[in-house]
Amino acid sequence: MPLPRRFRAPTADGAVLSEPPADRAAELVGRNQQSLDRADVLVGGLSLRNLRTLARDESFAAARDYMKAAGERPGDCPFPSASGSPLVLAGHQPELFHPGVWVKNFALNALARSAGGTAINLVVDNDTMKSTALRFPIFTPRDPSSVRLESIPFDRQDGELPYEERRIADPDLFRTFADRTAHIWRTWPREPLLPRVWAEIVAHPAATIGERFAAVRRRWERAWGCTNLELPVSRLAQTRAFGLFVRHLAGDAGRFRQVYNTAVQSYRVANRIRSRSHPVPDLGPDELPFWSPPGADGRRGRATAGAANDPAGVRPRALTLTLFARLCLGDFFIHGIGGGKYDEVTDAIIRDYFGVDPPAYQVLTATIHLPLPGYPAGPRDVESLERTERDLRWNPHRHLPAAVAERPDVRELLRRRAALSAVEPEDRAARRWRFQNLRAIADELRPLVGLEMAATHDRAARAKEEVRANAVLRRRDFSWLLYPEDALKPFARQFLKPSTEK
Repeated sequence: MPLPRRFRAPTADGAVLSEPPADRAAELVGRNQQSLDRADVLVGGLSLRNLRTLARDESFAAARDYMKAAGERPGDCPFPSASGSPLVLAGHQPELFHPGVWVKNFALNALARSAGGTAINLVVDNDTMKSTALRFPIFTPRDPSSVRLESIPFDRQDGELPYEERRIADPDLFRTFADRTAHIWRTWPREPLLPRVWAEIVAHPAATIGERFAAVRRRWERAWGCTNLELPVSRLAQTRAFGLFVRHLAGDAGRFRQVYNTAVQSYRVANRIRSRSHPVPDLGPDELPFWSPPGADGRRGRATAGAANDPAGVRPRALTLTLFARLCLGDFFIHGIGGGKYDEVTDAIIRDYFGVDPPAYQVLTATIHLPLPGYPAGPRDVESLERTERDLRWNPHRHLPAAVAERPDVRELLRRRAALSAVEPEDRAARRWRFQNLRAIADELRPLVGLEMAATHDRAARAKEEVRANAVLRRRDFSWLLYPEDALKPFARQFLKPSTEK
């Protein structure tokens, strides 16, 4: 496995991580498309080129049907203008994610236009809904010790069901979410999107929570100039192309399992990971990297080679989703940091199992802070105050008030200290004697700077508290619903511009 890539989420307000840079993405789309279409490999009895054509045709049709069923006008759905035009992809769970995730959809739209192609955002509704709450920053102005995070539920936890199955468990709790959080956001300088967006979510007729979240998000994207096709993974998994992909891996399960596990284990070694569940567990005997259909309790199981008998009920896991999407469907994928890091494993599988050079992909995220009042202290202030506090303790002679330094007893201590400092003893015993005497003088002088020490200690403690508070207020992972439109809209729309204009 090549050397692991290192990605770090940007912390500064407005900062962007794009690897590779956006101005290279359109070139890579074309390069990927040519390489994949020329690959001499069979998948499910079809050449990779023919499987990709089938997967695209089916995905466009499924996306059209899905978006029309969601009540979205055909004019809102940009379809390919020509056969063989590039297809660029991104994807995420249908949750109320943070803006750093959301900007991928806007960048996806820009890249599709720049490359003369089409964008499909995959709604990863095959994943489980792991949280039914949003986190809010709680604070009292001018009191950094009051700053904390509070999670407020929008629904009752009801097991970890996949989004495609997850309905509202507590309608009253769901309906009243905006009202129950109003005491928090009504004190903010600018009203967040939350009350308007939540009213749309509550009014939407979709049966599942994830579909409500996704449909309302798309409405806001269109209002801000971003129109992508979208396709739930649950629908993608029912296409013939995906079924051929499942049958292909099931028919060669032993070899695929060996390559898959080797890639996962190599990733752990390269990234110095000890956990056997990270990034994903190894596949067991007769296990395939898919989810089997839910049982009577609604829970999914790990698929075995028998999944090929009914692939329509099978759902991909994380690595097999991007494996299918990048190899068999699209020409370019825009990942966030987590997906981009894990796809190092996917690259190894594409290379070692299919014998194909893995197509390039992009890792993209960005940071926008909530427009909330912060506190003046920063980490450098803490370092400076702690350094001063240490110096006051061990070198009080440097901080004596002028009047105190002129006292006869203090002048004598300072004279003795200067004499000791002027000579560097050669033997160890003399050096120790000198050190002990300097320490004794410092002990005598320290009470004379006691008030300044106490004040500096208090300032350092306050600065630490302010830095801690700012770290909460400036988190980058608050849901997009917590931002005001006049801040979030221009932030997101900048990613709609062609890379040459940014």
